[in-house]
This record gives sequence, C-alpha cells and structure tokens, in this order.
Amino acid sequence: MTSPFPEPESPELERFAVYSKVEIAAMLRQLRDEGVLVTAYFDQGPGFVVTALLDVNEGFEEVIFDSASDELAQKRLLASKQIVFVGFLDNVKLQFTARIAEATSFENKPAFRVPLPDQLLRLQRRDFFRVRPPLSKPATCLVPYGEDSKQYESLRVLDISVGGLAVLTYPEKFELPTGKVVENCFLDLPGVGSVSVSLNVRHIDQVPRDERARRCGCEFVDMAPQAHVMLQRYVNKIDAENRKVAGGKRAA
Repeated sequence: MTSPFPEPESPELERFAVYSKVEIAAMLRQLRDEGVLVTAYFDQGPGFVVTALLDVNEGFEEVIFDSASDELAQKRLLASKQIVFVGFLDNVKLQFTARIAEATSFENKPAFRVPLPDQLLRLQRRDFFRVRPPLSKPATCLVPYGEDSKQYESLRVLDISVGGLAVLTYPEKFELPTGKVVENCFLDLPGVGSVSVSLNVRHIDQVPRDERARRCGCEFVDMAPQAHVMLQRYVNKIDAENRKVAGGKRAA
C-alpha cells in the first residue's frame, strides 16, 4: 500500500472503493486544503506530472488541477485517454482515474480539469490506519508506574490504531521506559469503553513548540481478541466522524 504508483485494477480492491460523490468531493477538498501534491500518470504509466488540486466544482462535476510546468508533458497529458491520479492524505492513499482532461484557467492562471470521479480508491498506506481522537472527547490511557506499579498516570492519546498508539508525557511527572513492555494499562475510548492493554514503548520524541513534552510511540503486545475488536470499532468510529465533519465543511 506504500507504493506511490497506481494500483493495478483488481477485484480485490473493490472493498477500498468509495462511490459516494459527497465523500469523494470531501476527500478531494482535503487534498486541496492541505496542499497535498498529486501525481498524474498518463500514457499507461511512463508519463507523469506532479500537480496540485486547485478546486472541486460539484456544480459542474469537475476537478481542477494546476497546469504542469513542462509544456510537452502537459500536452501529452491532455491528449491521453486515461489519467490516473495518486495522492496521500495523512496515512491514506487516494487514487482515481479520468478518461479525459481539458485545458482551462483558474484565477487567471493555466490549469486543467477532469470530471469528478464516480469512484475513488481509499487505501491504507501503513499496516495500521491511525486516527487522532478529537480534543472535545479525548481518549486517555492509564499507565502504572512506581516500584509496586499501583499508581497510575492518565496520559492523553495523540493518535491510535489497532496496532499501537502515541501518548503525551512530561518527564518531570512521568516517563515511559523505552524498549520495555508496560503491562496492565487501561485505555478509555469515549463511546466504546475501556480496554486493557500492554504497551511496548518503541520511541520517545520531543514535541515541537513544547520542550517539556514528549511524544511516546507504543506498540500493543499480546492483545486479546475482544480488545482488538473494540479498538477497531473505535478507529472506525473516529474515521467516520472525521469524514462527516469534512463533508459538513464542504457543504457550508
């Protein structure tokens, strides 16, 4: 899933296909809003240009991209009968195909447009898709510390997947031991419940703009099947809520 090149057509990819025009437009607008560069492949693969998504016009069912700086490549793209667009949004690979591209202008600058796709592939870029819990309903993790491990520190979860999580710590209060497994931790997942987990601390990084804070990346160890199900339910829940918010911003 990490390949920057187009995924070949396959029945196995059907489960990753998105057909809702509202969801497709919302994801494409995220590419625009976050300034993500998109690669457009043409001539069955050998030719490509790197471009930026400028606008999503649902009224005309079109997507507008910045014109390529290479004039010859731009001409070849416009003459191509199949263009595959690939971009990465956070940890997700987005891919869609256009059968035609037309030259246009956007804010008095050269651009090209393609039809709003009927289908978009949304593929996980990493083994485990991570989500960021909303600040309005933070997820927390109770981690034991001390010689008897009977005291607990509540740590805010920065991001989480079914494979691991990252938590925020302050060394003067509490520090996780790198390379060690911390057992009997308790995840509080709003809307889902509490999950008992063991954490293998993989790395600790300083947080930008806060010299006192540390971001601790941890891997789940020996997770029970029921805990795995609850985590997957939570990840799916947050992902669905994030996409709903993105769609609401688009409608506004």
